[in-house]
Amino acid sequence: MKVLHLSDTTLSGSPYRASKLISKYSEIQSRHIVFQRKIFDRVFDVDLCGEEMSRDEIMHWLEWADVYHFHNRWKRQNTLKGIELPKKPSVIQIHSPRSSEDFSQEVNSGIPLAIIAQYHTREWPEKSFVVPNCVDILDPAYLPISRSINGAPVVSYAPSNANMKGWDDKSYDLVAPILKRMKLEGRIQYQFIFKKPHSEAMALKKLAHIGIEEVSTGSYHMSGLEYLALGVACICHIDKLTEATVKDLTGCYKLPFIEATKSSFRSTLIRLIEDRGYQANAGISSREWMEQYWHPKKLVNHYKSMYERL
Repeated sequence: MKVLHLSDTTLSGSPYRASKLISKYSEIQSRHIVFQRKIFDRVFDVDLCGEEMSRDEIMHWLEWADVYHFHNRWKRQNTLKGIELPKKPSVIQIHSPRSSEDFSQEVNSGIPLAIIAQYHTREWPEKSFVVPNCVDILDPAYLPISRSINGAPVVSYAPSNANMKGWDDKSYDLVAPILKRMKLEGRIQYQFIFKKPHSEAMALKKLAHIGIEEVSTGSYHMSGLEYLALGVACICHIDKLTEATVKDLTGCYKLPFIEATKSSFRSTLIRLIEDRGYQANAGISSREWMEQYWHPKKLVNHYKSMYERL
């Protein structure tokens, strides 16, 4: 089977990582065409770039594929402008909130919708498939390292957006002031990761003792999965629906995130800072959970099953 992923933007690297993981850990051949390499100042790895390809090159890959895996957009993708798509088994995976743009063409396309196993369950009731965001925990970039327990712990925070309130600001207005104050007090080393290439962000996260996901929307993000893979204790508020979605997908009985809400975030963080044994054990448990429930071979099986049902 040959699968072609198509997206206008990198979408935090999710389509590329899924495509790469599928090819690496299954017999499926998978490629990804993203129209633009870069959005704003966020830089992720890419496979093929639509705006750098000729029409003939694009048509080659469209004809090569047995299955089309669209990400967020269907025919309105910039790579596909002026091209009549060959009719093939397809799926449209939605990564964004329903309110972020007009998805009526995708919803009304008659093509099955897939969503990632995060907050999307409550926003996209018409979905046909739930799939995991892909993190290759066996890749060297995601392997934990030994961290010193001497000195102030490194607290890592990586919001996608620090300018506008939204699903991707990761509780910035609440979290950032608390972390800045704790840094000034000498209680933590504050690692603020923003607008950095993904490879650089991962190298920084590897050094962290504690990772902050978010405490507002009731969901986690790709960043949280990265902290867990690295064996970093990760604070995140997970609501009941998101929790049930992950449990249904993985078969786990408990999630590894350290639960905290807006009101309990500061006290939860202080406990992690002051109890280094609790902090270290939470990190170890996080990595063990990823190895058991988020192993690459398990991740690709979800995608393989979806493609076989199209």
